[in-house]
Amino acid sequence: MQERELKLLFNAGCFTICRAIPVSMAKGWNLKFVTGDEREEVLTLQREEREREFKSLDGAVSVARRIGFDWVRVEIGNLQWEERLSL
Repeated sequence: MQERELKLLFNAGCFTICRAIPVSMAKGWNLKFVTGDEREEVLTLQREEREREFKSLDGAVSVARRIGFDWVRVEIGNLQWEERLSL
């Protein structure tokens, strides 16, 4: 799902949490968005249906902020924590 579609769904109150998950230790990060009925939506590239990968966690968090999220859950294996996004 593209960023503008995710923003519309966020504004409609469809999402409960945004998750930042590492692709691999060397590659980067993905964003996953959890809906109220526990489905996951992923951010895709604009020109392809592949998941968008971010080189840094900062880049991923920046897009989550643009979509509208105030909090992001960072998950690395069994380790999870939530961060409030600063303005």
